[in-house]
Order: sequence, then C-alpha cells, then structure tokens
Amino acid sequence: MTDEPDTPQTGTSGLAGVVRLVTATLIFIVAGLAVLMVLDIIPGDVFGEFTKKGVLIASIIVLASAAIALLMRGGKR
Repeated sequence: MTDEPDTPQTGTSGLAGVVRLVTATLIFIVAGLAVLMVLDIIPGDVFGEFTKKGVLIASIIVLASAAIALLMRGGKR
C-alpha cells in the first residue's frame, strides 16, 4: 500500500472545454479579419459585420452546449 492520500482527479468539464474552444476559435477568426483589414484586403465596415456575426454564432454554440450539458446531467440522476 502507498501512503499517498487519494486525491480527486481534476479536469475541465465538457462545457468549459467547449466554451474555451469556441472562444479561441473566435479570437483567431477576429485576428485574421483584423489582419485582412490592415492589409486593405477587406474594407473596415465589413469587419464589424463579420465580428458581430461571429459573436452571435459563438453565443449560439455556447448556449446549445450548455443546454446539452444540462440534459446530460439530468439523465444521470
């Protein structure tokens, strides 16, 4: 036997992982659009439109993931 105490395994929940993934993806998309705007490949007014749509899509994915997580948790009881 070992004298080490049993420590619970720590890890991120599925929902937290999804939120981090969506946030990281959105940051990369916005950064890419900003680079394209600085290089005058796309006009500045288009950047605002893409950013708004990206935030809305990320919000939908996060809310859907939260709903799925709640449904999965409710089934384990």
